[in-house]
Amino acid sequence: MRSHVSSRAAAAAVCAVLVLGTAGTAVATTVHDTPAGAGAEAARAPIADAAAIKQQAEALRSLSCAIQPVTDLLADVLAAENGQLSAADVQKHQAAIKKGLDAVKSAAPAAPAKPAGNAGNAGQVNPVNAVGSDGESSAPADLTAQAVASVQKSTDALLKAATAKDATAVATQSKAAVTSLVNLTTALVMTGGLPAPNLPGLPELPKLPGAEAPAPAPELPGVPTTP
Repeated sequence: MRSHVSSRAAAAAVCAVLVLGTAGTAVATTVHDTPAGAGAEAARAPIADAAAIKQQAEALRSLSCAIQPVTDLLADVLAAENGQLSAADVQKHQAAIKKGLDAVKSAAPAAPAKPAGNAGNAGQVNPVNAVGSDGESSAPADLTAQAVASVQKSTDALLKAATAKDATAVATQSKAAVTSLVNLTTALVMTGGLPAPNLPGLPELPKLPGAEAPAPAPELPGVPTTP
């Protein structure tokens, strides 16, 4: 009886070895058949439009650098009694706003030189394209620069009102500062090479003379229906 049981145990052990041995050989064969470096080549594959996407991201980051210092100023002014700030706070906000606007200017494309033959048209105003209040028409490449100047001008006026004990002027200049931020945001979207918005209900961006229309943002794939 013992011999019979031992024979069964031995047979089971042999079967187990054969099965495991076959599986191990299959796994080993599979690993061996995989081309060496295939995963590394996939990881090194270039990302389509990487340079353009990086430029767009930099433009948005520079915009946030300019917006936050102004919103910080607005928060402090509106929270202060009669909108009054100390000299130290004024200097702090001036430095932060200048740093943010410098970031926008460094990220913006340079404006082309104006031909001498257009000097006689300098006084003509195009109210659709104008962002600043200097009475000059705005070419697409000029819009960001004029919007930056608008933010600088409005925040300077707000800081001046915040040290003059004039609550009425603080309220007026706070609204002007918010408007200047809207100007800056719009100018960057229109001239910074960003994709056009595609959220249903938003109006289309106006086309500027000489400016290429931004590429539309890709539509997101729909959620597959469960069968």
